[in-house]
Amino acid sequence: MYSSKGIVLIILFLITCHVAASSAEDLATEGNLLYDQDQFEEALDVFDQALAIDPHNLEALNGKGKTLKSLGRYEEAIDLYDMAISVDPRYKKAWNNKGIALIYLEEYDEALEMLNESLRLDPGYAKAYSNRAWCLNLAGRYREALESARNATNLLPDYALGWDNLGNAQYGLEMYPDAVRSYETALEIDPSLSEAQEGIEKAKAEI
Repeated sequence: MYSSKGIVLIILFLITCHVAASSAEDLATEGNLLYDQDQFEEALDVFDQALAIDPHNLEALNGKGKTLKSLGRYEEAIDLYDMAISVDPRYKKAWNNKGIALIYLEEYDEALEMLNESLRLDPGYAKAYSNRAWCLNLAGRYREALESARNATNLLPDYALGWDNLGNAQYGLEMYPDAVRSYETALEIDPSLSEAQEGIEKAKAEI
């Protein structure tokens, strides 16, 4: 049996842990907002604050990783994703984002392993299908990319990059009119997507 003093100490400990976890979550949310605004250095500072409170906070580990990735620091980003995976091997975001970092390093086979794992964990993960299509396109595996991109656009029809990756696969397979339509859909969703505009121009030149 615990004494009254012991019970009070346990309650205080649990409250402290809860407050720390909440603070880390709040900081991770703030860091992700800064990331979305392309304020990468500021985001890194906030993610570091979150991880100082809770080194195992998945959103902070993943957020810091994707921020480092956006700064071109791919190996460091991969280290963060590996840390997140070690905390929770079922955390699909870390597998997906590690795949993205490996694509930038042109490690396509390993990237596909990471993306396939994220899809094993969540077969409905549209952005992972899109990223896998991107990777397969870069590897020249257009038929596989086509299937993966179609999965992405079926699951998430308003995701511009999914349509852009579909267009790239169709272009690689010399399906030029289909590619134009896919690129146009991407631009309707995101008019700032310059890759899709470039895709339209190159596909039309082949028709």
